[in-house]
Order: sequence, then structure tokens, then C-alpha cells
Amino acid sequence: MKFLSKLKNSKTAEYLLLGAISIAVIVILAFSFAKPAETAAGEDDETIAYVRELEKRMEEALSAVKGAGKVSVVINVGSGAETVLASEKVTVTDENGRITTTETPVMVNGKPVVLKENLPEITGVLIVAQGADSIGVMKNIQQAAVSLLNIEVSRIEILARN
Repeated sequence: MKFLSKLKNSKTAEYLLLGAISIAVIVILAFSFAKPAETAAGEDDETIAYVRELEKRMEEALSAVKGAGKVSVVINVGSGAETVLASEKVTVTDENGRITTTETPVMVNGKPVVLKENLPEITGVLIVAQGADSIGVMKNIQQAAVSLLNIEVSRIEILARN
């Protein structure tokens, strides 16, 4: 009991309590502002949705290849989608002869003008198919993947399913 009464009147106990509360607040804030792992890796939700949809469509298409059987597809991308905006450059020369160039996006009705949208670059594809142990089926799956994704054969790996 004497120990508890000394602890209640101690400045050290107050500092320890304040320190513990501060650490708890910092930990809670850190977790509340943390991004999901996929987003932190540079992918946004739109890119993830695009890749998942592409995987699903490829699985459906490749499953229809004669002899392929059940197919699973995993697509890896190097970066997210990129939007290219129209812009205009304005060059101004001040009285001291200094040249300043500024580039601003072209706006129409309060919205930026989009020139094009670049899809994420596909860096690798893994295809696992039941019929991939047959050379002919594997070749057909490979050619279909090259045609669908417009990528090099070296970026595609095809494996046989158990």
C-alpha cells in the first residue's frame, strides 16, 4: 500500500503515464493513415480493378481453348495508368531579360482536356492451365496471350495445373 501511495504522488509515474498515452496516440494515428499494401506499392484502385478484370477475361477466353481445361491467370504491371493532359506553354520575358516558361493544362468547361490515357504496362503474366502439359495446347495458350495482351512471349510463363 505504501508503494501505491508513493507512486500516486510521484512525478515519475505521471511522466510514464503521459509517455504511454502519447505512444498509444501515435500508434493509432499511424495505423489510421496507413495505406493498404497494394496502394502503397504504387498501384491505385483503378489499376487494380483494371488488372483483375483483364485476368478474369483472359481466364474465360483461355478456358475456351481446346484442351486447356481450367485456367488461372495472374498479371503483373509495372505502374499505374497514366493520363496525358493537353497543355499550353507560355513564355514571358521580364524587364531584366529573364525568361520564364510556365505550362498549364488546357481547360474546357472547368475540366482538363485529356489527350490520351496510357494503360498500365504489363510486365509479366502467369498462366496455369490443366492442359498445359500438352505442347500443342501450351502453344495455343501462349499465342492467345500474346495476341490478347500485345506483349512479348518472354513475359509469359505457362505452367500445368495439378
